[in-house]
Amino acid sequence: MNLIFDQNEKILFIGCHPDDIELGCGGLIQKLPNDKIFAVILSKNNNKPEQKNLMNESTKSLKILGFKTKNIIFKDFKTREFSYSRQEICDYLWTIKKKIKPTCVFTTPNDLHQDHRVCNIETQRVFRDKSIFEYDLARSTIYEKSIMFVTLGKKEIMMKVKALEQFKTYKNKNYFEVVKPLFVLFFSLLSINNHKSLVCYTKILSF
Repeated sequence: MNLIFDQNEKILFIGCHPDDIELGCGGLIQKLPNDKIFAVILSKNNNKPEQKNLMNESTKSLKILGFKTKNIIFKDFKTREFSYSRQEICDYLWTIKKKIKPTCVFTTPNDLHQDHRVCNIETQRVFRDKSIFEYDLARSTIYEKSIMFVTLGKKEIMMKVKALEQFKTYKNKNYFEVVKPLFVLFFSLLSINNHKSLVCYTKILSF
């Protein structure tokens, strides 16, 4: 499927941790106008000394994919403890919604990771009047979902790999090796409250 987004609308990508957005949306992002895309990462995940460089690595990675530095936002919620900060995360996402005013939002899946689940639910709560897409993170997926496929070319695939290679902190994590052969990036359609908003914002051209 090819997705065409309105050039004048803002698109928000939400991740819980550095690497979520890159792993889940690294191909699609390159198809979008870079002055209209925004990344919000809710946790810097730098509590451990060996993870102190994650924010810088993620910034480099996102810039390779097309994000402008001014459109990359990091917050300080504690990794694996989002459930204790659910209301604060909700309030923060409301602030982001008012500041960025996105038309379309991509968020983490409702999967095995406790932070992903909180982020997913609070995104639905805050952006219920927008088009919301849930991207896939294969390493923590627990069941099959209805999916849309976005076809990637060799250029997008190699650029996604290059972006992931910026995470020197994670160089020994096996899922970074698993993602390299994947030639199709897929998303789960999570919620669209108004069908016309999808038709106006994204046009389905081909399968």
